[in-house]
Amino acid sequence: MPFQLTIVTPQGSIFDGPVENVVLPGSEGDFGVLESHERLLAPLRIGNVEIHEAGEITYAAIADGFAQVDGDQVVVLVESCEVDGDLDVARAQLAHDRAEQGLSELGADADEKRRAEFEAALERARNRLTVAKRG
Repeated sequence: MPFQLTIVTPQGSIFDGPVENVVLPGSEGDFGVLESHERLLAPLRIGNVEIHEAGEITYAAIADGFAQVDGDQVVVLVESCEVDGDLDVARAQLAHDRAEQGLSELGADADEKRRAEFEAALERARNRLTVAKRG
């Protein structure tokens, strides 16, 4: 029996519908959720979401956030989410190239905060490109 999955970003709802199961990128590793799963609140990392519905799999690229699991409902609150069919591959590739260039231009004495920003941007772009290839 399906349960309700809702994925929300600051820009609004990205996905809201019944699913058979979902695999989420937890901060300590990926985890799956099935119907009647034990209640939990889990931090999420940048990664891929696998949404299993009606015998098909949809992939989504998410950034950091949280998942709240409550038996018959899973709510995912994340900074960003792009579903495979809606991903702009050219934009993701451009973001990837910019982040790589930014990292390569940083000197040895570069600000660690700036380096971390480029590394996070690169990780998000790689994740989006991976999801685009899967979909």
